[in-house]
Amino acid sequence: MNEYRHHILTRGRYQIVALTPDQQFESDDIYAYAVMSSSGLKMRQELTLTDARNWLEFWIEQERASSGGSSPDMMEPSPPGEPSKLQAARKRR
Repeated sequence: MNEYRHHILTRGRYQIVALTPDQQFESDDIYAYAVMSSSGLKMRQELTLTDARNWLEFWIEQERASSGGSSPDMMEPSPPGEPSKLQAARKRR
């Protein structure tokens, strides 16, 4: 099955995208929402947009609290209907 990402919102260097099986965005076709890092890594997948937003807010607060580590480049919006590159991202270590 193909998975296509459709930008919903950007928060700092993170992005929430809707996941659909088709390149054309139809809200009825959304099967999940994913929180993506600026490098394109899927950090979390949730069934609802509210759950994805809540998790992202929690993650950002945790990141601020620790305030350590490097800061990746700013998030660039993804083109609509761009196929995800999850297979490539999962193989990297």
